[in-house]
Amino acid sequence: MRKTIAIIGCGPKGFYALDALCQAARDIPSHTFDVHIFEPSPYPGAGPIYDPEQPDILLMNFPAHMIDAWTDGRGPNLLAWLAENGTAVGADDYVPRAVVGRYLGWCFDKVAADVPLNVHLTLHPTEVTGLRPLRGGWMVSPGTIVADEVLVSTGHQDWSRKGETNSAEKISSPFPIDAALTRDKVSPGASVICKGFALTFIDTVLALTEGRGGVFTEKEYGYAYQPCGDEPRVIAPFSRTGRPMRAKVEADHFVPPQDGAFWRAQVADLETFLARQPDATFRDDIWPALLRIADSTLEMTPGTSAAFFADWQGAAFDAERCRYELRMGYAVAVGAMPPDICWALGEAWRRCYPVLVRWISHRELSTRDATRFRNAAAEMERLAFGPPAQNVGKLICLEEAGLVSFEHLSGDMSADITIDATIPPAGGAALSQPLTDLLRNDYVSVGALGGVIVNDRAQALIDDIVTPGLSIIGRATEGSVLGNDTLSRTLHDLPIRWAAHATSVTAVPAHPGLEQTA
Repeated sequence: MRKTIAIIGCGPKGFYALDALCQAARDIPSHTFDVHIFEPSPYPGAGPIYDPEQPDILLMNFPAHMIDAWTDGRGPNLLAWLAENGTAVGADDYVPRAVVGRYLGWCFDKVAADVPLNVHLTLHPTEVTGLRPLRGGWMVSPGTIVADEVLVSTGHQDWSRKGETNSAEKISSPFPIDAALTRDKVSPGASVICKGFALTFIDTVLALTEGRGGVFTEKEYGYAYQPCGDEPRVIAPFSRTGRPMRAKVEADHFVPPQDGAFWRAQVADLETFLARQPDATFRDDIWPALLRIADSTLEMTPGTSAAFFADWQGAAFDAERCRYELRMGYAVAVGAMPPDICWALGEAWRRCYPVLVRWISHRELSTRDATRFRNAAAEMERLAFGPPAQNVGKLICLEEAGLVSFEHLSGDMSADITIDATIPPAGGAALSQPLTDLLRNDYVSVGALGGVIVNDRAQALIDDIVTPGLSIIGRATEGSVLGNDTLSRTLHDLPIRWAAHATSVTAVPAHPGLEQTA
């Protein structure tokens, strides 16, 4: 049997799929696979998000020891790879994204060099603009390739909003930094207002300060900043909520109130409960359980987490509340203050997140449950998956120096330049080609949580019916699959499941309604 397989988009998720495909192909040497990789970025394996040429001031937001592009120990994790190349870093260090990009690129090259004899690999440095059914497969445009199986793994989609028009007063995305935030576009002394107050905002601020030559010096507590003179006069974020992200704790300084045995027991109890309660809901069962876990983490009175969360969500933050929460989070993260209930709630979410991923993925929630989940998840992302403490310390330092202002969180500031420091939302809300047309033509569908619906083999579904030969992995499915913004290969096994299906010897007949003529 011979199959043609196309992988559209080869950032980390596409690379994981290719690696899984090669592994699966080794088990069936009597079959041949023509595999076509479509990746417009010059960095297959890394993609534009992990561009190895981007400035080193842009850091990962999870520690180095958590980055491993391989399964079953078939290759070095990031720490081992760096050590082999003479650049050892600490396990809890937050390394530049460019470093991770170089690691992912090396991993891709290794897989491409070691493909099994029954895999014929072709790399197309091309952006795919369309897919249409043809002769029982999918015609990939531009080009003439008709694939039996197509996997779309286009990640952040139009992450840099290249389709939007910039002007002297408006920058639609700060990425790529070295093109979007030049001195010509954001001149020294300009006033800047940024839409968004999350990780991309912090990247923008550091690019316009440290990235231009300013120097941070770490003090006994916090940072001092020596300007270079090329910074904007002021950078002000604005957001709908004004709520800042919580800093991640520094392992060398933070003293956890509970040990690993405590967390293993909490996670196991939640998992056991869900296994016994097939009708459990997020609103009535899982969210209350997470609040109870947060209370017990600090041995707080039952209801403490619920009261904190209600207050946290109650109203948009003003500058004073924003400043306080940012400083409190930093103090907890570096061990200057004991853990508070805000940390405990974020930690409960983070520790139980793999259970949530398994429970929600491929499950359609009721409208009421989906609404409750979205509201909770939006806040918990801020509390559980925030930036490294060092970046929050630098942001506090810049605010104290007057280069950053929290006085205009509602957007009530007239500035020389407005920068959209948000990224397009995950799921089906901001699709780009080829997914846009696939959705318009009813080859894919979007679920209650906003993600393109796929089954546990990553196959696209319409009303629970598989769209033959079409699979999607990654950010576009967020909601149908939870937690796509990760490099972890242990949180999901979709690449392996997809590869087993894509290399299966039983051909799946095309849906008659999908067939079109050339």
